[in-house]
Amino acid sequence: MKTIHILSFGVIFFLASCSSCQVKEKANKAGDAAGQVLGEFASGLTSGVEEAIEVSINPSEELKNKGIQFGKMTVTSDSVGTDNLLTTYVIFNQDFKSTLTAKAFDNKGLEMGRVKLNVTGKKDEARFIEFHFDKRTNIDNNSKLTIE
Repeated sequence: MKTIHILSFGVIFFLASCSSCQVKEKANKAGDAAGQVLGEFASGLTSGVEEAIEVSINPSEELKNKGIQFGKMTVTSDSVGTDNLLTTYVIFNQDFKSTLTAKAFDNKGLEMGRVKLNVTGKKDEARFIEFHFDKRTNIDNNSKLTIE
């Protein structure tokens, strides 16, 4: 305990003996460096999260033949579940009126969710559509998604 008091006194004495300008300058440099590191960490964390939930689905030959093409896809959470909302941009290369079925599979290939959606689109139209899975369906970065 006595050693801690002596060490604390030494640190305080050292800081007091430095001119206040030097201490402030060093503190500012240390704060600036720490801020840069935290900024880079936050940026890396954000891009890691974005990559983790990025989704891609190759349409079946049947959907390609019906003129369906997929653009950007994301997985987010709806108001009651966790990562259970698949949003996909659908491009209609010809008139389309049918049911699309989205399926979610876990990392072992077991089906864990299925959603059917009646979709209608005219040739050269495109829009986002949403597949709301059950709130218990948690689509992870190692999950597989299909649309039929």
